[in-house]
Amino acid sequence: LAPSRAPVVRGGTTRRRVPAARILVPRASAEPVTSLAAELASLVARGSRARDDARVIAIVDELERARPPVNPCALTGAYEVAWSDGTMAWRALVARGVSAIAGRSRAGQWFTPGTPGRALNFAELFDKSVVITAEGTFRPKPADADAAAPHEVARDARYPIGFDVRIERGDVRAFGRRWALPIRGPGEFQMLYGDADVRVFRSSGGVAVQVPSDWQRPAEDEE
Repeated sequence: LAPSRAPVVRGGTTRRRVPAARILVPRASAEPVTSLAAELASLVARGSRARDDARVIAIVDELERARPPVNPCALTGAYEVAWSDGTMAWRALVARGVSAIAGRSRAGQWFTPGTPGRALNFAELFDKSVVITAEGTFRPKPADADAAAPHEVARDARYPIGFDVRIERGDVRAFGRRWALPIRGPGEFQMLYGDADVRVFRSSGGVAVQVPSDWQRPAEDEE
């Protein structure tokens, strides 16, 4: 808005220009959220030669600042890690190293809505020869939960949203055998953004960008 001008004197009277009301416009991304999310999914896609870590980080920051409404599509199904930083990055490095020696490796999460929702963390090594899983429940933090249904995200919630997790059990399968893992306890994470094609997590380990996965849990685990 242009600054107010000095009073204008005409015919011995003073006419004061009344300043127009100031309108505060929230800071918006230079690009629409959908375009940013599509670019992010493309950058981290498997086999992409356009990997640009600085641009990935910049897009993640823009998406977090934009605070779009929560998309329920991101709260169900399996997604796998396509890019990560912070202390999570070592997992990606290990996965790439293992893949170079013995084929594809991947890790991710499978969410199943419910009361409470179920969360299954998975990791595959050596072209599915070794499968590690950890399973438990997840629910939105009170600030992001529906007042009438605290296990569900509020309908008007906006990213980022926080979740509490409680791991109940885990196991590892290899060489036709299965061993229980002594892992259980609480945890938490934030979903900075999510839609049907990409979602972004932040936890104590750093930031991870995930894309939809065709991973299927072992048949003996299916209910």
